[in-house]
Amino acid sequence: MYILNDIWYGNIIPCERLICSDSEYKKLFHQLCQETEAFLSDLSPEKKKHHEELEDLQLRVMKISEEDTFIEGFRLGARMILDVVGENKRQFKNVGET
Repeated sequence: MYILNDIWYGNIIPCERLICSDSEYKKLFHQLCQETEAFLSDLSPEKKKHHEELEDLQLRVMKISEEDTFIEGFRLGARMILDVVGENKRQFKNVGET
């Protein structure tokens, strides 16, 4: 099956990935959650609400950045493929080429 068919039928969803249980990411994420809980336990309800609003804004910024990075990476990959299969004015020929 072609990759475009897989994307069309939802078999490939780049933003959905599973976190490896022994990864550095998982360890850091767990630590972040613990530190956040400790931090929030000392805040007033008003400050907790303000912190939540800040986190929401941060997540929105990260989502935009990750989406843009994905698109730019995909475009770079496509340009590399076009460069490999496209016509190129070369200065040298491989031995045996006419």
